[in-house]
Amino acid sequence: MSPTRARETDSPPARVAIDIGSTVIKVAELDGDGALLNQDLCPRDYEIGIKAQVETILETYKPNMEVVACSSANGGLRVGIICLTKGFSGAVMRNQVLSAGANPIFVRDLDEVDNAFAPVDILLVGGGIDCPDAAPLETRLARFDPSAHRFGSLIYAGNGHLSQAFLRRFQNAVVVDNPIADSLRGPRDTVANALRRAYLDDLVYKEGVSELAGRVSGPIRATPEIVSQGFYRAVSNRSALMVITPCLLLDIGGATTDVHYTVEVVRDESVVRPPAGLSVARYVFTDLGISASLDTALLQLRTHPRLYEFLSRVVDDDVREVYRLLREGEYDPPPDLLAYACLFLALDRFAHGRGAGLATADFGRVAQIVLTGGAAQLLDEQVVSRVTALVLPDRRTQPPPTLIDRSYRIWTEGMS
Repeated sequence: MSPTRARETDSPPARVAIDIGSTVIKVAELDGDGALLNQDLCPRDYEIGIKAQVETILETYKPNMEVVACSSANGGLRVGIICLTKGFSGAVMRNQVLSAGANPIFVRDLDEVDNAFAPVDILLVGGGIDCPDAAPLETRLARFDPSAHRFGSLIYAGNGHLSQAFLRRFQNAVVVDNPIADSLRGPRDTVANALRRAYLDDLVYKEGVSELAGRVSGPIRATPEIVSQGFYRAVSNRSALMVITPCLLLDIGGATTDVHYTVEVVRDESVVRPPAGLSVARYVFTDLGISASLDTALLQLRTHPRLYEFLSRVVDDDVREVYRLLREGEYDPPPDLLAYACLFLALDRFAHGRGAGLATADFGRVAQIVLTGGAAQLLDEQVVSRVTALVLPDRRTQPPPTLIDRSYRIWTEGMS
């Protein structure tokens, strides 16, 4: 589908919003109040690349229109957090990691020893307020050995009085202002801003998105951040998309499946809980997607103990044969089956808290499930209900109603 040209009106639209995904580029024309005027979906053209394709799209709009952009083309940053205390400095940094649209893979204290650290793009080290008398933290930082971790880059975001000593030990590290500072309230978004820059750098390395910088107003933001803002508007009754709370939203795409939820759906006994003061939270499954993360999603589905139950709810014919072929690794699933698989796997992991930093959900409390993203457009509401029923507690006999955001209103309102 080709983009629609901006209308010739006395009051031209204020901006064009673009989302660069793994499989689709979404384009929305918004008026000065953020209302949606036109929207188009353009399949990614891997032959010409992102820069050339986006420039071609923008040629159909007035050259003086403001352009804002976000991207999930690389699946989001994976961040490991090493902190002074998990309950305070770790919680502050984790909250800022989430606000940047990145995925906190683990939160560990400086003295914790574990040989099973997951690989991350960024290792974030911090803790303590900005005070010169910091002997306990200084001693623990002196013992810190990053070689136990697999990471791409190292960021220090702790007590500012110890930053130079940290740099002397790790000359390639990046130092950002302490998000806790000396106020004990964490008012600064220094970590979030650093991760947003790192996210852009990561996109630059993988996709060449930075070449759009001259045409885009402001930073290219992470898509999970944008969807989270749109979801918050919806649950706050400030959206054209009517939702019923408590609820959760799944954004199913080519590289990731992101779950956004109101905090009321978290189990009372959940070990992991959203930071205090939040009404909505999110988690990014960087290994669940229908294209860029196809292999990891397929592996999880193939080895899942409830694979046959899942297939019996989404496959019309020859369930046994599809089951056999999937288990043997000889089946090439269609995109819609992969989309249902991402939905099922994400819900199943959320129901059991299977993921570092992932809360445990009580699906008996969920009043509605909202689905968005490119892969969600392949889904049917009745089949979704059958898949959702697999994760319901015994006390609930009917799955919550499903709303599929087929016009990407959540994303559009997040961008506005």
